Amino acid sequence: MVIRGLIGVTAALWAGSVAAATVYTGDTIQGAPVISQLDLTDLAPGKMHRFMFRGAETSTGQYWYVPVLVAKGAKPGKRILFVGGNHGDELNPIGAVQATFATLDPAKMSGTAIALIGPSRQGVENITRTWTINDLGGAQINPNRSWPGRENGNTVERPNWLITTKLIKGNVDVGIDHHTGGTGIDFARFVFAYANDPESLKLGGLFPVDQIMRDPGLPGTLEYALVKAGIPAVTTELGGPRGFVADMVQLGVDGNANVLAYYGVLPGPVGKTAADMNAFVGDDLESVLAVAGGFVTLLVKLNDTVTKGQKIAVQRNGFGDIVAEYVSPADGRVAIIGTDAATDRGTEIATILVKRDCAGNACDFGGIVP
Repeated sequence: MVIRGLIGVTAALWAGSVAAATVYTGDTIQGAPVISQLDLTDLAPGKMHRFMFRGAETSTGQYWYVPVLVAKGAKPGKRILFVGGNHGDELNPIGAVQATFATLDPAKMSGTAIALIGPSRQGVENITRTWTINDLGGAQINPNRSWPGRENGNTVERPNWLITTKLIKGNVDVGIDHHTGGTGIDFARFVFAYANDPESLKLGGLFPVDQIMRDPGLPGTLEYALVKAGIPAVTTELGGPRGFVADMVQLGVDGNANVLAYYGVLPGPVGKTAADMNAFVGDDLESVLAVAGGFVTLLVKLNDTVTKGQKIAVQRNGFGDIVAEYVSPADGRVAIIGTDAATDRGTEIATILVKRDCAGNACDFGGIVP
């Protein structure tokens, strides 16, 4: 998948007319009507609506379906999108979105909340970061490097295009894409917010996290696709993968509630935010990668403050001999740690969030793929 190809089609995807009507296929799955297109204007206000959104075909000609919840308020207002399961092994986000919608009463809302649960359908089914397609025996595609998708793309790009053009376009004012670290890593309470969009930076600050990165934008991510379309958006990181961790699910729930309150969709004040947590704000990520194979003992924890040259990990071979020692490449905060003690060469041991003030904007991703 070529990144510059996605950049080239982004503007064209968002241009033109918006969806004219919700399109029902006539099918029903788990009691929910199947749709191939969403238009909020023809949904009854003051109600919770649930759908199955029809994606691309499987290799046997059936379809992948994505659960969608729409809490349409009794009064008009901002339309907020909440996504969980953009990567299939990142499950705290799904728990956070489900828990948020379980508390919503559309009759008391001014605006609309939309939940997209597990758009990486095959990844969620297999609890994997990537989506495997039947190409040359199996190709691993990262769904969060495939937004806003391509109409005639592969089985990952096509459903992203459908979601972009048939569900998001014309229906969304603000976007929250919830993530966690992938299998084998753990993330701090963290938000990525696009450095050149003031509203996205404000949005990121509504989550009670410990760290915020003013990011440079990563083509292919849902966050970047939304921001480039003029929709403020952030990527959250709610801890580690593969399970529901109560405090990380609650982090997502609390942040979601703040977003809904801030934009007036829900009545009441905004709760605890990043400012209350005295969040560390950085603009660069520096990764420490294994230079040998062996068993790694970490000497730091998530969100620890570290200094350049500080020893952060030791690696041993099968006999217990030290084969490598690792130090922090810069002053900053520990944003990511590896969780697999048995570590191959090139594997991420830790990543540090650094404040460099790169011309007041953002630096880069330090060579990592967040």
